[in-house]
Amino acid sequence: MQYCPKCRCEYTDDVNVCSDCDVDLISEIPPDIPDEYEDEEWVELYTFPGSLYAQMAVEMLVREGIPAYSQSLFGGAGVGLSGGSGYVGANAVVWVLEPDIEQAQAIVEPMTDEISDDMDDYYDV
Repeated sequence: MQYCPKCRCEYTDDVNVCSDCDVDLISEIPPDIPDEYEDEEWVELYTFPGSLYAQMAVEMLVREGIPAYSQSLFGGAGVGLSGGSGYVGANAVVWVLEPDIEQAQAIVEPMTDEISDDMDDYYDV
């Protein structure tokens, strides 16, 4: 199933864009938005080089009370594949609510710094 990150409507796997919100659908329903954030928008926190990193970041954020979810950037849904986020090399974006962006950045900064350092070392061959 596919879900709209904005209105949380559920769609079949052959649909890629929410017909009401005109946003790309995601494979996992985002967490419930707390009442105090009802009118807030989801914003991109960071694009991770793999769904495992993104899932780890989401777990860190949720543990700190920050609603978050990840979205795979692998185009599997568009070509009839499901579970695209599990493919090696599939980047994934972590989303948080606008009021939490600065706190979320501070929480994942050690992780993103280490990933950047690892990528620099990898390409410094």
